[in-house]
Amino acid sequence: MEQNKQHELHVEYGTGKAWYTLNEHSRTSLEGEWRDCAQLTLPHIFPVETQDESAILPSPYNSIGPSSVNTLASKLLLALLPPTGVFFRLLPDKDAVKGIAEAEMKKLDSELSKVENDVVEYINQKALRVPVYEAIKLLIITGNVMLYKVPNGGIKVFSPYQYVVQRDYVGSALTQCIKEQVALRSLPQKVQTLLEENTEDGEVSPVVSGSTSTEIQKVDIYTMIVRTSADKYTVWQEINGMIVEGTVKKYTSDTLPYITLRWTTVNNEDYGRGLVSQYMGDLRSLEGLTQTIVEGAGISSMHLFGLKPGSTLQVEDLNNAQNGEFVLGDLEREVSVLQVNKGADLQVPLALMAQLEQRIAKAFLSLSGQVRDSERTTATEVRATAAELESTLGGVFSVLASEFQTPLITIILKEMTPEVLKFTVPSITTGISAISRERDYQNLNVMLQSITALGPEVIAQYLNVPAYLGQIATSLGMSADDIVKSQEQRQQEQQQAQQAAAAQQQQQMQGQMDVDSNKEQAKGSKQYGS
Repeated sequence: MEQNKQHELHVEYGTGKAWYTLNEHSRTSLEGEWRDCAQLTLPHIFPVETQDESAILPSPYNSIGPSSVNTLASKLLLALLPPTGVFFRLLPDKDAVKGIAEAEMKKLDSELSKVENDVVEYINQKALRVPVYEAIKLLIITGNVMLYKVPNGGIKVFSPYQYVVQRDYVGSALTQCIKEQVALRSLPQKVQTLLEENTEDGEVSPVVSGSTSTEIQKVDIYTMIVRTSADKYTVWQEINGMIVEGTVKKYTSDTLPYITLRWTTVNNEDYGRGLVSQYMGDLRSLEGLTQTIVEGAGISSMHLFGLKPGSTLQVEDLNNAQNGEFVLGDLEREVSVLQVNKGADLQVPLALMAQLEQRIAKAFLSLSGQVRDSERTTATEVRATAAELESTLGGVFSVLASEFQTPLITIILKEMTPEVLKFTVPSITTGISAISRERDYQNLNVMLQSITALGPEVIAQYLNVPAYLGQIATSLGMSADDIVKSQEQRQQEQQQAQQAAAAQQQQQMQGQMDVDSNKEQAKGSKQYGS
């Protein structure tokens, strides 16, 4: 343990356990709302903190909530970390590349393109999409999540009940503390020895694992993340009020591996609100109506028979009768069947459920709930509906691009090629940028259709085809230089075509001259022979 560092940091900021306990109340006041959101969607995402693995989680009556969260999380994952292609660009700093020749700039762009592909390959190798997918679901349901980029490794996800955060007046994190419980024997031997020598009551406690009698001692590790200045952070870990040796580290805002995200920000609050909380009314109503329908359907499907008082029939005879047997008595008059007759009444909640499902599907970008069921539904209508739905989350895309994608790319580049960041700036090309490009693409197609209606002569006279193709490539997120021929290339090809045509014409003329010469020679030979 680092006694000197402990004294310096604890005097100024206090111990991790004390700071965590002091600020925990502001988070626990919101946990009830987060848990309600989870119970209506994915209960395992945010269970009770003290709940063990054998506890039975609540099960919703309908699957609209879980499927909506999973659908939106999948869409956001594809937008933030696309499985194919590069979702960011390394733009050279203008001051750093000032005075570089055009040929060198093309070479630099080629090298930067290789770096971009290497980053995407790194994300695939480390399987970063798996924890990010779980983090997005936490973000949608609770509105809060913290990510830790393990050096040269994957991403660790912290649920909101594992950390506390304190923000400044603009919403930036000032101080954060993570509480983790780990097995004592998983710690370095030196740390275990010091803990045995300096054990405090309540810090190290035996915990029974499963149904076996083996006791696994666990300890609480507190990770403090303190912003010491506008762009400087200090991070350390402590156990039993003592800082673990070698854990005190300094970071800048670009290199800090801890990323704390919020879905929506609330003024003067340290924690955010999730998307599910904004539609809790519809989700609760749908849950209650679904329960009513399920219970009503169960009652309606019951098969109960009754005998009228004074009947000569015996219940045992009816229960034991086989198919086709005779029973003494008048079955039509003496036997009655339970009939609920509530089908018409259940149509009202069914109609309201359909409206609620459509509203929830629209809120969570479920395309199946928006595209009309018709044989004449066109692909253009489907694309337009998808673009409209995705544009509703344009603000979320913008926030996640600046608070998640850019820091993650910067951290990965710091690990792989830190020298690249000295003269480049990562620029995200997905999310809100992709939505804007999709609209540009649609506008360009509408413009071309309008010009085409005027006739091919108007297109040939007024449309700048190379510029149009360049705009199409840009709207699709592609490089126009690699697809559309430049003016120099077209002029060179025209010159080559003219030269080839001239050579061919000259060859034809030479061939005709040779034919005429042969004819003259043949004619002279004939005259001489005669």
